Amino acid sequence: MTTTDHEAAVRKRLDQWLEASRTMNLDALRACYVPDMVSYDCHSAFQFRGIDAYSRHLEMCFSHMVSPAIIETHELSITADERIAFCHMTMRCGCTSKSGSEHWSWLRSTVCLRKIDGQWLIAHDHCSAPFDPMTEKAMLDAGPQALQGRAA
Repeated sequence: MTTTDHEAAVRKRLDQWLEASRTMNLDALRACYVPDMVSYDCHSAFQFRGIDAYSRHLEMCFSHMVSPAIIETHELSITADERIAFCHMTMRCGCTSKSGSEHWSWLRSTVCLRKIDGQWLIAHDHCSAPFDPMTEKAMLDAGPQALQGRAA
């Protein structure tokens, strides 16, 4: 397989992950991960270790949402070889709450995958929002273009 083939296979797994996330299909989401995965999600806990802990977090999140979730990817980059892949992107993520109000924000995401028994599976994901150090507030409504070139 070529690098392009690996990247296409990783893209297929990412598409499955994104669709399972949008439709809040927990079984389909679990199938995208290695059992000992680690997630640094954008809220609720510092980290989640293992698919069971992460699944409990997702169940809690889904219980407050109406399907489908809002997930748009932008600026996706995939780098893959025959064993390891990493992806990074910006995402517009959100949901409609059970009360009917829509909530969304811009986030940054990194997804790392391992090829195990011929399948690409997510070993680590990290989703976060930038923050303004002067106000100590998350910058949830600034899209990726608004953040380009800002001084660190």
